[in-house]
Amino acid sequence: MTAGPAREPVRHAHESAEPTATLAEVDIRSELSTRPPRLPDSEGLDRALAVLAREMTENPRSMLQKLVETALDLCKADTAGISLLEGDVFRWEAVAGVFASYRDGTMPRAASPCGVCIDENVTQLMHLPDRHFPALRAEPRFIEALLIPFRVHGRPVGTVWIVSHTDERKFDREDERVVRTLAQFASAGWQLWDALEAAEEANHRKDEFVAMVGHELRNPLAAICNAAHILQEVDTAGHATAVQVVARQSQHLARVAHDLLDLSRIGRDKLELQPGPVELQTVVAAAVETAQSQIGRRGQTLSVELPGAPMWLMGDAVRLAQLLSNLLDNAAKYTPAGGQIWVSARSADGRIEISVRDTGIGIPADKLGNVFDLFTQLDSSAGGLGLGLALVRDLAERHGGSVEATSEGPGMGSQFTVRLPGLPAPHTPPPPAVLKTARIPNPRRLLIVDDHPDVAESLALILRCDDHEVRVAHDGPAALQVLNKFKPDVVLLDVGLPGMDGYQVARRMREEAPESNLTIIALSGYGQTEDYSQSKQAGCDAHLVKPVHPNVLRSMLGAETPILSSI
Repeated sequence: MTAGPAREPVRHAHESAEPTATLAEVDIRSELSTRPPRLPDSEGLDRALAVLAREMTENPRSMLQKLVETALDLCKADTAGISLLEGDVFRWEAVAGVFASYRDGTMPRAASPCGVCIDENVTQLMHLPDRHFPALRAEPRFIEALLIPFRVHGRPVGTVWIVSHTDERKFDREDERVVRTLAQFASAGWQLWDALEAAEEANHRKDEFVAMVGHELRNPLAAICNAAHILQEVDTAGHATAVQVVARQSQHLARVAHDLLDLSRIGRDKLELQPGPVELQTVVAAAVETAQSQIGRRGQTLSVELPGAPMWLMGDAVRLAQLLSNLLDNAAKYTPAGGQIWVSARSADGRIEISVRDTGIGIPADKLGNVFDLFTQLDSSAGGLGLGLALVRDLAERHGGSVEATSEGPGMGSQFTVRLPGLPAPHTPPPPAVLKTARIPNPRRLLIVDDHPDVAESLALILRCDDHEVRVAHDGPAALQVLNKFKPDVVLLDVGLPGMDGYQVARRMREEAPESNLTIIALSGYGQTEDYSQSKQAGCDAHLVKPVHPNVLRSMLGAETPILSSI
């Protein structure tokens, strides 16, 4: 290795400095073909590559630094380095030799010879490069610089470079060959390092997510346990309050479960839409109804401002209401008690803009770009899993739209604007879906099959209040015995039974009562397309995802012929 100057190197980089030469005047690549190459040190290169391979497997984080130390030694350079492209700057990720103390320094892409190297994607050899790149002005001076680019999957990542600070050391084809080989190792090492960083970040976020899930489940479960205690041991004066607690916290748990399922669907690209003409006012009304209880509990005021004329769009009404209710839930969560929330909409250039604005805690400028990322929360004490806004972005994009967050900063509130393609008003608007809520005038004979006693008995209690005659079984064999004796009209069948699962039970029921008008409704915690298909193949007439709202069952039981449902 060529010995560097004894004094500490000093860079004289001035942003206002002007070049004194053109790029063509500092470019001496042509000399590589005319300079006699030095004899190759094949054994030394082989030993160095073996060391790098071992370093890559044992300590990938230090591999790039080891690589530039190797380049320094093999090429007898004064300084060697790796510059990684990060946005519009290059960062000196690894440096050895005279300028080793400048490791982690940055240089604008336009001011660095690495930018030319990356753009042209070929070897660069420059003489006194500081004449064209004033940011390189330093003592000792950069006399010659040899740069080799490296890429990952066609994307430019950085350069490996060596520098001489004296006129005695001139680089040749053998130096180019060595550095090019090392650049291939740099590409592999960077990929391994990047994958390791991503895996550790994902593991960290997973741990945080699991902790948030535990927190989100623990609080409502505690409230439900307390309410159950009131119902068991306190006089009837407290029963109404206890029931309200159970209802509220059960809704919260159901929302957590639905968000987790939607997250899984998004991750596997299985989230399905059922698009059709949708009038915006119905979407807003459904979302407000969902979010109103939380907003009311916090003493917040919600104002809805919609144009007088109907606004139509093509979409899935349920998912659009979910999108908007998630925004309202987010606004309520991060707005102090007594704050204000606004929902407004307007039509602009064939698109519908829906805005949710609040007087909440606001969003720092450096966080605006991350609020839609999974598991991201501005304030973990506000609760939630960090899924709501990620679902909002996904649903907006699946509808051909977008969502944007804006804020003037902490304490200044925030605004989320969703932009969706609009539709002209249809000539014949589709009739609104009406969910039956009245008790069924014609009581049915119902068999509930569920291995969870509390789920089965609570559902039976609800249905008996509607004057149905209900029997309960907790496994497949018991259900088949009740089937033959009780002869139900409808079976509500949990598919996740132990031993003989619900699909097997449904097939056996069809075999034992082939001529009957028996209706089998599958109940499951899963609602993917393949789950509906599996239920249908087993002989079920409908498939409902738990938890099932009683009004959904009332609506289906009131129909003469239930159909395979995607509720």
